[in-house]
Parts: sequence; C-alpha cells; structure tokens
Amino acid sequence: MESVKWVVGAEYDDAVLAGLGEALRNLGFEMTDNWAGMAGSQDIAHWNFRCPDGSLVVEVETYVGVTVEGPPWLVSALRAAFQAMSTPRTPAV
Repeated sequence: MESVKWVVGAEYDDAVLAGLGEALRNLGFEMTDNWAGMAGSQDIAHWNFRCPDGSLVVEVETYVGVTVEGPPWLVSALRAAFQAMSTPRTPAV
C-alpha cells in the first residue's frame, strides 16, 4: 500500500499539535495506540489513529517535527481540514 508523509510543523509547536488533534477529531479519527521514547538527545512520541476509511500515524520527533503518515487520500483530507482551520478568515464587509 502506498504511503505518504506530511511534515506538519516543528516538534515544539503546541498550536500545530492542538490544530492537528482537532482536525483528526473532526474527521472522525480515534487513537488506537501510542508510545513514546528517548534515545540520546532525541525524543519521539508515536500515535496511531483510525477512522472507517483507514489509519494514520502521527509522530513528534526531535529535529524532524510533527509528521503524519498514511494513505495519500487520508493524509490529503487531514491536511485540507487542518489548513482550513488554520487559514485566517476575512470578515465580510
């Protein structure tokens, strides 16, 4: 199965993590597994998410950032939902 990886932002960006979590919930994803570890100066946190259409892996890793990996259509749907929430809206005049 083809998989793509999207680098969402920096590993220390709490706004990115909060927005990504909200976008995942809005699309109906639920966390099915998670773990975290440290090796030398690098930390990594790993979450598996599932929805009826498939699953995604979200990781936060030192020097890499926040990444989402999974089937292209699911990553694209999450990216669109995340960016729609992040785009400033101009008030109607």
